[in-house]
Amino acid sequence: MSSEYPHLLSPLTIGSTEVRNRIMQTAHAKMYSQNGQDTQRDVDYQVARAKGGAGLLITGNRLVHPTSTTGNQRFMWAYLKDAVATNQRLTGAVHEHGAKIFEQLNHFGGNATSDSADDIRVLWGPSNVKSPSYGEMPKAMEREDIQELIDWWAHCAELSREGGFDGTEVHIAHSYLLHQFLSPLYNKRTDEYGGSFENRLRLTREVIDAVRAKVGSDWTVGIRLNLHDFMPGGLDLDDAIAAATHLQEQCEIDFINVSAAGYHNIHMAMQPSDEPDGYLVEMTARVKAVSSIPVFTVGGIKDPVLGEEIVASGKADMVAMTRALIADPDFANKAAEGRADEIIHCIRGNQGCIGRIYKGFPVSCTVNPATGREGRFGPLEPTEDPARWVVIGGGPAGMKAADTLAKRGHDVTLLEQSDELGGQLKLVVKTPGRHMWNVVTRDLKVQMALAGVDIRLGTTATVDLIRELAPDGIVVATGALPTTTGFSSVTPMVDRLPGSEQDNVVNLWEAIEGSDRITGRVVLLDDDGSRTAAGAAEVLLDRGHQVHVVTRWNALFPFTLGGLDMATLYERTMRKGMTYQVNQWVSAIEGTTLKVFNLYTGEAEPDVMADTIVTTGAKPDDALYLQLKEHFDAVHRVGDCVAVRKLDHAIYEGYLAGRELFDPRERYIYEGELEAEAADLIHGD
Repeated sequence: MSSEYPHLLSPLTIGSTEVRNRIMQTAHAKMYSQNGQDTQRDVDYQVARAKGGAGLLITGNRLVHPTSTTGNQRFMWAYLKDAVATNQRLTGAVHEHGAKIFEQLNHFGGNATSDSADDIRVLWGPSNVKSPSYGEMPKAMEREDIQELIDWWAHCAELSREGGFDGTEVHIAHSYLLHQFLSPLYNKRTDEYGGSFENRLRLTREVIDAVRAKVGSDWTVGIRLNLHDFMPGGLDLDDAIAAATHLQEQCEIDFINVSAAGYHNIHMAMQPSDEPDGYLVEMTARVKAVSSIPVFTVGGIKDPVLGEEIVASGKADMVAMTRALIADPDFANKAAEGRADEIIHCIRGNQGCIGRIYKGFPVSCTVNPATGREGRFGPLEPTEDPARWVVIGGGPAGMKAADTLAKRGHDVTLLEQSDELGGQLKLVVKTPGRHMWNVVTRDLKVQMALAGVDIRLGTTATVDLIRELAPDGIVVATGALPTTTGFSSVTPMVDRLPGSEQDNVVNLWEAIEGSDRITGRVVLLDDDGSRTAAGAAEVLLDRGHQVHVVTRWNALFPFTLGGLDMATLYERTMRKGMTYQVNQWVSAIEGTTLKVFNLYTGEAEPDVMADTIVTTGAKPDDALYLQLKEHFDAVHRVGDCVAVRKLDHAIYEGYLAGRELFDPRERYIYEGELEAEAADLIHGD
C-alpha cells in the first residue's frame, strides 16, 4: 500500500459502519433501473467501484412515496417490498469486494412533475410555490400528508435495512422536499412547519426520528445537508452550521454529507470545469468545526493529493469523488498501489454523465466508455490473434484506439503529423474554463506508454508510408477541418453564404488561436450553439474585441444547458459586454455589412456591422481515409473524420475500434440488454 496518502487511505467508523478508507461516491442518478428496481447494470456499475477500492458508495435517489415522480421512470422506488431481493443482490455483490454501501432516501417535492408514465399525480410541497425546474405548482401539504410522508419514509428505511444496506442517508439538499421545508425560498407556511428556523426544520427531525425508530440504534443513519442556497433570501452557510448543530443535538445521526445549491442554480451543485477542484471544501470545514460526527465533503475533487490534504488538515472525514469514480472506478486502488499517475481523471465536462441524464439517457462518461457498460465490456481481454495496426491521428479518438489495441496485445504504431498529441483538444484548452481538459491528452499518453504504443510525431501518413509499415489493420482518426462557408441547416440549399470568401471572414479555430486578420468589432455567426462557440466569443472578448453573436437558435448557446455550463457562460460573457440576437441568420456578407433575416417571418432585420466575421462550421477531414480504402483492406475511421461531433463520440469510437467492434451485430447495444445480462464482475472473474 502506498504511504503517500496515509490519511485518505485510513479506515473510518461511521456509526455502526467501518469503511476501509476515506474515498466515497455520493448518491447520483444513473438511470439504470427498471420498474423502480435495481438491474444488473446497477450491480455491475457499483461492483466495479467496490472492486476498484472505494470505501463507501451511496446509491440514490431512492424515492419514498409515489408523489415523488420526476418525469423520468428510471428512478428507484424505495417503498417496493419486491425490491428487497434485488437490493440484497446489489449489496451482497458490493460487500463481496470490501466496500460499504448506504441507500439515500428522498422525495423530490415540488421539483418534480405531476406527469408519470401512465397517470397524473399531485405534487407535494411545503407551500404553493412554483418549481424552478418544471414550473409546476405543488399542493401545500396538509398534516395528514406530512404524517403519511413520515410513515412511508420510515418504512423505506426498514426495507433498506432488509435489503442489506449498511445505512441510509436522509436527503435534505438540492431543493428536494425536506430542503424545501427548510428553505425560505419554498416554505411560506405559518403553522408549526413554517416561520422560525426550528419550525422549518421540524419535518426533517420527525423523519429522522421515525427512521431511527424503525431501524434501531445499531444501524447507520445520516443526512445530506445543503451548505448554501446561493440565492438571495435563501439559506446560507450560517444556516447550514445551525442545522448541523441542531440535528446532532436533537436527533440520533451518524454523519453529515454536504452539498450546495438547488434547482434555481443546479449548476452550482455539480460545477463544470470552470470552478477549481474542491470548491466546497472550505465551507465544509466550517461545518466540520462544529460537528462531533463524521463530515463528508464534495466538490469536483479528482486528485488523491487534494483528498489527502483535506483529511489530514481536518476539513472533512470523507472525501466524495463521485465524478472522479465515474471516470475511473479503480481510482482508490491506483492511489493505494502507488499508481496515481495512471488515474483517468474526470474533466467535469458533464457531457457523458449529467448531460445524458437531461436527455433521458443512462449515465456514461466522456473519458471512460466502459462506465455504465461494465457488464458488456468488462476488463480488456487479450486478443487471440495479435496483429500489426497503424493508427493515423493523435487526437482523442486516435489515442484511445491505439491505447486499447495495444492493451489487447496488438503491435500499434500511431502517426501524428504535428509535433504534439491532442488534436482539437489543443484548441479547446485555450478557451476559458477548459484548462483542465489537458488531462485527457496527458492521461492517454500515460496509458499508451504503459501499453507500448510506438508514437511517431511530426509524421505525415501517406500511402507509401503505410505500405512500408505493412499493417494488418488501419484506424484513421484525422479529425476535422474548419470552414468559413457559413452553411446552416436553416437554409440548406445555400452551400456557401455570399461574401463568405472575403478576407475578413475567419473560422472558429482561427478566432481561438488568434489570427492577425481579426480586428475591431467581431460578429460570430453561431450555427453550433456549443461550448466551443461560447469559448471563442469569450476569447475574443478577453482580447479586447467588441463581440456580437448572431445565432439561428432560439437561445444563446443552447447546447450548454445539459452540461450545466450555460449559467456560468452567460454570466461571464454578458459581464464582459457580449451582445447577441437569436432566431436570425445571415443571407449575405457585403464587406463589413451582414444582411440579416428573421427565421420565422423571413423578413429582413436591420443590417449588422462587423469588421471581422467568425463562422462556426467544420467538416470531416476524410480525404486520407478515402484514399487508403483504395489500397488497403481493413481500413476503419473514428471520431470527427466520420462526422463532426463531440469528445464523447471520439473517445467512444476509438475505444470500440480498439476492441475491434466494427460489425454492427457486435458494435451496438440495444435498450434493456445491459440491464438484463449477467456480469462476470460480480464473481470477481
